[in-house]
Amino acid sequence: MVALFRWRDALVASALGIASFVLLFINYWFPPEKIFDEVYFARAAEEYLQRRYIYESTHPPVTKLLITLSVMLFGGLPAGDTSWGWRFLSVVAGAVAVVLVFILAKRILRSTTFAAYAAALFGLDGMHFVQSRIATPEGFVVCFSIATLYAFCRYWDAVAALKPQMHETLREIGGHVVELLAASVLAGAFVAIRFSHEAIYARIVAGVAIAAGLYGAYRIWRARPAGLGWMLFFAFAGATLVASKWYGVMAYGVAIVVMLYVAIGQWRRGLRSPFPLDTATAVCVAAIGIVYALAYIPHFIGLRDLQTLPPRPYTLTNIIDMQVGAFEYHMHLVATHPYASKFWEWPLDLRPVLYYASYGPNSASMIYSLPNPLLLWTGLLGVPFTAYLAYRERNRGYALIVLAYLLQWLPWALSPRIAWIYHFYVDIPIIAVCNALAIQWIYARLKDRHRNVGIAIAGGYMLVIAATFVYFYPMLAGVTISSAYRMQHYWLGNWWI
Repeated sequence: MVALFRWRDALVASALGIASFVLLFINYWFPPEKIFDEVYFARAAEEYLQRRYIYESTHPPVTKLLITLSVMLFGGLPAGDTSWGWRFLSVVAGAVAVVLVFILAKRILRSTTFAAYAAALFGLDGMHFVQSRIATPEGFVVCFSIATLYAFCRYWDAVAALKPQMHETLREIGGHVVELLAASVLAGAFVAIRFSHEAIYARIVAGVAIAAGLYGAYRIWRARPAGLGWMLFFAFAGATLVASKWYGVMAYGVAIVVMLYVAIGQWRRGLRSPFPLDTATAVCVAAIGIVYALAYIPHFIGLRDLQTLPPRPYTLTNIIDMQVGAFEYHMHLVATHPYASKFWEWPLDLRPVLYYASYGPNSASMIYSLPNPLLLWTGLLGVPFTAYLAYRERNRGYALIVLAYLLQWLPWALSPRIAWIYHFYVDIPIIAVCNALAIQWIYARLKDRHRNVGIAIAGGYMLVIAATFVYFYPMLAGVTISSAYRMQHYWLGNWWI
């Protein structure tokens, strides 16, 4: 799959990023108080900077650290402890996400024009607009998710270009086993010396991560696998995603499905898998260990002597106990929420989430995390159509984004706890790419004889999406509007509770 990123693409990407940043920046500091889950995540920034116990412990720390950095950019405490400080890097992440969608779409669609088209569709989504202007994890999660998907796309392209090789011999496989055992012995010795004070399960976790790192580094040094840079990018982008929110592990699931499918197909032909499964697995496990270790460093700083505060985790055992506690919290959470929704409701846009409301006698100011309904509803056709093209044309890129869409959405059917439509946010950029692909396909079939019709269809769809965004803008940005005008925006009964 050849899709070179040229200087023109860099200019287009920059223009999209700047335009998106300006759109998101306007009045992002409203309302000035914490809204929705900012009461946990913006509060965490205050707690980090005051070296206090972090109250929110049910999610990994990466996004909380980014919000803390955002506050520090505005002077830390107390100057940056405002809505300007909490939300600024979310705005930046929202603009970066639009650029990343352009880069991913260019790789998939192989067209600068339609890559920009996909990025513009995503930039005009209401949920993207709102989540990029609130100090919660989702805006960062989407950035890391797109980056992870793009890195794996590039890695798959790199290994697919390799010439088929015969399957490894038993002697070669035995050599890998010996190498893994050697790495495990070295890791075990290090853990026995360095982590002897930790609980046994903590030592096992440390041993696995260190052994994976040693084995992965050794295999990279020996084999120099194809696409190494993209393998590492994928591993660490995915690790950062998982260390932001656990459901980011679904991105690794996409890679696992692809690599196993390709490997099984090659093994049946007596050929070696182009993916070095052992090396890729070791690198991913090591990346998660490294990112988690770095992310929890702030839990160690300057807190051991603060005896008047609740205890903070400062050992590996404590950190692992936090993960167990978070897992139990999510598994056994019994709660209700008026804006909670089921996974099957999300593609239908049935239940947006109200983040903020201020009512006057005949007016209101509100912020809804509401996906652009026309983008989602046309996505009900765009995603299956992309799947059809992936099958008909045997296109890896099309298949990858459809698989990512499904594996980032369907596992929520098994979730034991309540969820919200913003958990579907990671699939909205994929819907934008799929819809852009459908428009590209239509245009390609009309451009020779009915070029103007093709342009009208592409331009008309973009205009409708833009008009819908403008129409709902007051409900997304907290603009004060009359009660009568507000009621016109509740297209479905479930939108208003």
